[in-house]
Amino acid sequence: MKRPWLLLALCLPALAMAGLEQERQALLAGSRPQQEGLEVGLAEWVEDGASIPIDLSLSGARPPLTLSLLRDAENEPRIARLTLRQWREPLRLGLRLRLPRSQAVEVLARDGSGRSWHWRRGVRVLGSSCLTPPVGNPRAGLGQGLLWLREQDDGLELASLLRHPMETGRRRDGAGQLLPRHLLQGLRIEEDGRTLVDAELFEGSAANPYLRLLLPPGSRPRLEWREADGTRYQP
Repeated sequence: MKRPWLLLALCLPALAMAGLEQERQALLAGSRPQQEGLEVGLAEWVEDGASIPIDLSLSGARPPLTLSLLRDAENEPRIARLTLRQWREPLRLGLRLRLPRSQAVEVLARDGSGRSWHWRRGVRVLGSSCLTPPVGNPRAGLGQGLLWLREQDDGLELASLLRHPMETGRRRDGAGQLLPRHLLQGLRIEEDGRTLVDAELFEGSAANPYLRLLLPPGSRPRLEWREADGTRYQP
């Protein structure tokens, strides 16, 4: 008789692919995606998969834009999902993701006119410290954040970093006990009561999450990170 853990291990690839396909169908809504206009900066191999920068540039999209980042070898394929209603053309966005193992990363986007984009790349991960016990207290400094607003010739650069463990509930401490699941719900960028960006974060988002975005010149945004229990952090 097969052991339960072995049955679960055999099912994980199927669960991952089912979740990935569900996300694709929900976002693309039957449209035929293109790659022209979408450029993604992501390393093809990394030494540590715990925090991997990814930079996106998308030209010609019309708001509102829904953008989803996915990975294809985890039971939870989602990294982040964003709805953007205002940005400086072309859209330029930076985030950080995590990969426990080598796998492919996908970027899907669909704009207000129904056009869609799809990009995919395999990333080789040599190791991932997100699987190892933490050093010190992972909750130390929880909620401490930074916000940069820098005027440039072509727009306002916004960047924010928040101290948060983004624990998935799958990692163990030094005593071998599972650390409690503790994920941010997401973040929101507003201006004069209007939502410019609404982002959801999932297990694939790196600890101490980071976001960078170029907004139109003269923007006066307000950024807020959100916990699932309603706690708000305003760096």
